[in-house]
Amino acid sequence: MNAYQHWQHRARQMLTPLEALMKPGAADLPISGAPSDHDAQADRLESFARPLLLAAFYLQSAPEADADVVAFRDRVARWFREALVTGSDPAHPAYWGPDASYHQHHVEMGLLAIALQIAPAQLWEPLSPAAKDQVAAWFATCRGGGIVNNNHLFMSVHILEFLGKIGHAHRTDRAVITLHLNQLETMHRGGGWFEDGINQAYDHYNAYAFHFYGLWWARLHGHHEPDRARRWRDWARSFVGDYQHFFAASGEHPAFGRSITYRFNAIAVFGLAVAENATDLPPGRLRRLCTRNLDFFLDRPITQEQGCLAYGFTDRFDAIVEPYSCPASVYWCNKGLTPLLLRPDHPFWTAAEAPLPSETGDFVHPIPAAGLLVRGVGGEVEILNSGSMVSNTQLRYGAWKWSKLAYRTATSFCYAFPPADAFSPDSALTQQLDNGKVYGRHSTVTVEMDQDHIGYAYNLGFKVGQVNTGVETFVWWRRGWILHVHRLEARQPVVLRLGGYALPLSSPHVERSDPGPVLSAWSEQPRGTVLQSLSPGLTPEWDVRLDDRSARTHVAAPYHATPVFRSGRLRGTTWLAALSWAGGDRREAQAWQVVEGAAGRWTLSHPHLDSWTISHWALPALSS
Repeated sequence: MNAYQHWQHRARQMLTPLEALMKPGAADLPISGAPSDHDAQADRLESFARPLLLAAFYLQSAPEADADVVAFRDRVARWFREALVTGSDPAHPAYWGPDASYHQHHVEMGLLAIALQIAPAQLWEPLSPAAKDQVAAWFATCRGGGIVNNNHLFMSVHILEFLGKIGHAHRTDRAVITLHLNQLETMHRGGGWFEDGINQAYDHYNAYAFHFYGLWWARLHGHHEPDRARRWRDWARSFVGDYQHFFAASGEHPAFGRSITYRFNAIAVFGLAVAENATDLPPGRLRRLCTRNLDFFLDRPITQEQGCLAYGFTDRFDAIVEPYSCPASVYWCNKGLTPLLLRPDHPFWTAAEAPLPSETGDFVHPIPAAGLLVRGVGGEVEILNSGSMVSNTQLRYGAWKWSKLAYRTATSFCYAFPPADAFSPDSALTQQLDNGKVYGRHSTVTVEMDQDHIGYAYNLGFKVGQVNTGVETFVWWRRGWILHVHRLEARQPVVLRLGGYALPLSSPHVERSDPGPVLSAWSEQPRGTVLQSLSPGLTPEWDVRLDDRSARTHVAAPYHATPVFRSGRLRGTTWLAALSWAGGDRREAQAWQVVEGAAGRWTLSHPHLDSWTISHWALPALSS
């Protein structure tokens, strides 16, 4: 089986359990799972539209000779066509209902409009003129509706462009399309990176929202505005140059930001960029990257009892999802199947494989426009976030999805529940008030970024109660280690905590060190986490889940162990510093020694790594 056939096989594997749920006369798929906080109609449409994208990529791919496969294709295409007509019929009991202001229908309809243009010969052209008119009338219910000021603006663009393409344009549509495209372009912050509107965040939505929808617009409708289409292709070219660094040698990308349950959705930009000549990267490298990412997830236990994709990241973890997710939401992962747009003889499929950046050695790749720095560490990849904001509208999803010190593949991080009110201590600086309330970082501003370090300013607290601790954090790195120094001014009494990496554990067994200035834990894999305090007077403690009496919180494992250091109750100006490590090399995990600890200049030595000298105004004097 060649690479192209492998991708077809993967798509067919995902469609097979869905095909078993396709019932005549229905316009939705009864996928098991908890509902979203939208409404039942939104969840019903989502269970049609998102699997339809999977079907569209598969159905437009090269024909297969096997008679059973041909029959399978025909059954899938026929059900989706019939369900489209049924669900858009106001007189039918299975009617999805119209779009409405700020309704989830708008998002699903935008995706649906794209899917119908991916495989028109299988999904659209066989419909009768009357059926097409009915579907068009349903799409037209989007006109005039309110839309969230973020990547959602793309949905009206794609719906209205599709209506114009099939002969159902309204004279005001072009003005709306232009306005929304202009507004989306105001979110560009440089280098192909977009701030997601009111969400104020930079994360994987850049790949599977902004560049996915932007390149699809250029591909399908860019002839209307060639200069704008060229701009989106140029932005994608810059973005892909950065984004290739986000993928580990294993194919995994760091769990980071919102909607990580979409999994291999993260690779959506690459196939489209190749199809639109919006990248100069070697096609063999991009095939290797995309295939490894796809297989990284599909080779893991990510299905539920029906065989459909389940909530989670590397396994089933229902609690991982945001409240806007329903059982079909995970099928947005199928945006990642864009390589199937490329014919089997395209160089993407035939060129010799080339290694990923993470396979050619350690690297540091700053992205100032997004306030992100990506580094490769022994084949793993880590995101250090100094500038991706977390707006008040995002806090209900958990600020810790953006605001930890680091997000590393093969390590991941812990959630906290309830997300709007809790902070997990791993890879973070948090504070606790006398009333027990814990606060972590959310909004942040990058103040320094180069190949050696990053710095950012933020506040621990919130407007309610006027809780206010000003912080300046500076981070340096060496192999699997990061050094983080925090300068603080607490304007009320607080207890501060510094957390190390959360060690994922497949079983409750863990080897932990005795309490002291260096805390370490090792799993059976073996993999370890180490936290070494450089501040005086801190108390060591652990955040762990080692049995089933408490709820799981780790993204990638049922159990975890996180080393933590806790301050006493304090107020006013202070500083905290620590060294954090994660990896599999016990020699590298050994503690550092302070050779020089003068204010502004530190020198550290290690038994197996080079001496490390850091000069910076923010370094306090270490105690001898």
